[in-house]
This record gives sequence, C-alpha cells and structure tokens, in this order.
Amino acid sequence: MPTSQMWSYTITHIGILCHDICILTIPMVRTGIFGCRNFVDTFLDLIFNSISHSSLFNSI
Repeated sequence: MPTSQMWSYTITHIGILCHDICILTIPMVRTGIFGCRNFVDTFLDLIFNSISHSSLFNSI
C-alpha cells in the first residue's frame, strides 16, 4: 500500500474514532455527567500529537 493511501486510511479511522467519542460524550453533557471531559481532551490531544508527529516524519 503506498504511503498516501495508508495516510488517508489512517485519517479516515481517526475521523471515525473522533466521531465515536463525540457520540459517546454528548449524552454525558446532556445528563450532567461530564467528569470524563479531561479524559476526552487528553485523548484528543494524544491523537492530534500523533498525527502531527506522523506528518512531520512523512514530510522528511
């Protein structure tokens, strides 16, 4: 699989994962159970950092 195809495959899966996190988080916001917010923010930061890190090495 060429690198460009692999990258778009990864982006697609990350998008699906973020969508799933949002779907799971919305009911917690509506019911007032949002203690997981720090966990979600940390998780999304981790995803963003890994994307940035991957794109840095792919451009070299």
